[in-house]
Amino acid sequence: MIMYSAIPLELVLAGYDDFNPVYEEIEHEGINMLIEPVGPYQGKIVRLLSCNPQDYLHSSYSPGTVIHFRASH
Repeated sequence: MIMYSAIPLELVLAGYDDFNPVYEEIEHEGINMLIEPVGPYQGKIVRLLSCNPQDYLHSSYSPGTVIHFRASH
């Protein structure tokens, strides 16, 4: 990828190496997904890990959606 910018490369890439997200794999309503926790029982969907194509058609499971879930026992 080529990026043209008037800003120096050091400023554009500042903090690039510091990005270290934490992801968890959970099952929510029968669908396995990868989430990024944003609260004790909340998570932002990163991606679905489902083999069922119908699961990807639900707009409530699109990446970036914040879901609420219960802790597993």
